[in-house]
Amino acid sequence: MKMKDLGWALAAALFVGSVGLAWADEDDARVISRLGMNSPKDHMRIASFYMPFNGSKSDGLPGVPAGDDTRFYSKVWDGLYLQVTTEKGEDGVAGYMISFSKDEANQDVIKTDESRDVPSLREITAADFRTDDNFGVRALKPGPGTPSDRGALRVVRYDGFDVEIRVLEFNIGDTGLKHKPYFKNLSCVVTVLEKASSNQTK
Repeated sequence: MKMKDLGWALAAALFVGSVGLAWADEDDARVISRLGMNSPKDHMRIASFYMPFNGSKSDGLPGVPAGDDTRFYSKVWDGLYLQVTTEKGEDGVAGYMISFSKDEANQDVIKTDESRDVPSLREITAADFRTDDNFGVRALKPGPGTPSDRGALRVVRYDGFDVEIRVLEFNIGDTGLKHKPYFKNLSCVVTVLEKASSNQTK
């Protein structure tokens, strides 16, 4: 019986670890270990970016002012640049918007195949991980997120490449009723996968 009970305990621990951890405190701090997704094999060039954010600051990414926000950028390959713009909240950074452009200055923006009638999977907000009333944590589901439940893993389709956005860890402040949550810190990985059928110049 003891070995059986131990087996159930280990299985429960592994299940919790697969969708993240949460501590009941003033902040919502979670480390997301695995959500599961096999990368497709019909891709050519692949570039990954580990991006740690501390509010409106980031280590390793150059940033420039964008009104009240900050825009970070990095070259992916010739003719393609990753852009990340903070979204100011009441007490801090409420979210980060990920986009792509053909130039460093973000003047020639590349459009996605997303519908404009639903929330964008490119936007990572603190509210994505809280309940609608901000009273509790929103459970993380395995697999890619949807516009109605964006979660910690997102897949965005572009003409010529796909993008995987994986949230690894975050700390959310101002949790609770009548508060607007914001990111104290956030780390994520953005992976750009060029499609084999792309007409981009090699």
